[in-house]
Amino acid sequence: MPIFSILKRSIRSKVRLLLPVAFVALACCFVSSCGSSSDAKKGTENSSLETKFNTAKASYDKGDYAEAVKYFEEVRIEGPASSLAAEATYLEAMSRFKQELYSGAAVDFRAMRRNYPTAPLADRAQYMIGESYYYLSPRPELDQTYTYYALQEYQVFLRDFPGAVQPLKDSAQRRISELRNKLGKKMLMTAELYVKLESTKSALIYLKRILDNYYDTDVAPEAQLRIAEISYEKKKIDDARNALQKFEDKFLPIAPAAIRARALQLKSKL
Repeated sequence: MPIFSILKRSIRSKVRLLLPVAFVALACCFVSSCGSSSDAKKGTENSSLETKFNTAKASYDKGDYAEAVKYFEEVRIEGPASSLAAEATYLEAMSRFKQELYSGAAVDFRAMRRNYPTAPLADRAQYMIGESYYYLSPRPELDQTYTYYALQEYQVFLRDFPGAVQPLKDSAQRRISELRNKLGKKMLMTAELYVKLESTKSALIYLKRILDNYYDTDVAPEAQLRIAEISYEKKKIDDARNALQKFEDKFLPIAPAAIRARALQLKSKL
């Protein structure tokens, strides 16, 4: 009996020693299995995103923009933190832009700029916000809300991305000049409307706003000369002389021939 007791105690001791080792081994196997499963799942998800992105890109390259939007949107939603998300968001916006869905394109370009501010395409996304609003900007006689939006977005682009490629910056500058001319023309048309309504005071207010805010636009010489002409018509000769002198000092060399001829005609009357 003592021998059996000794053996029994020995076996129990060995079991106690082996149990922790066995538990650790099983735990390692479980973790390894889970890790492998997680890696495999992640790899499958990445492969799925790549497949959808490549499908979208192929549709985009073929000009099938509606189909491209569908797959780019899936990539963006399913993998917002993936390496493909920023480009997918940008190309989704471009797909809408190319379909002339400019409002939706502006929203997507802004989302790309906001969500991926350091992405390589962030500067182009900001520029394209301006382009989207540019194509929504109507004729001068209509409401100019989108014109103001476009102007602001191009200015943000030039401010935030001084290192952008020069052709893009040059294009933004040209757009800004064009939009400022449109806004100046809108004010000139409003001033002429007030002239027809015989509201001289309101007309002069708008003409002076052109000279304050759009002094470097094509309509500035016309605005300055109109102040002189309206003042003359209202028998305010001193005001007319002063306004005409300002026209000669600032705008005579750059004014179109027809406007210079009108200025000379007015001068001969004063």
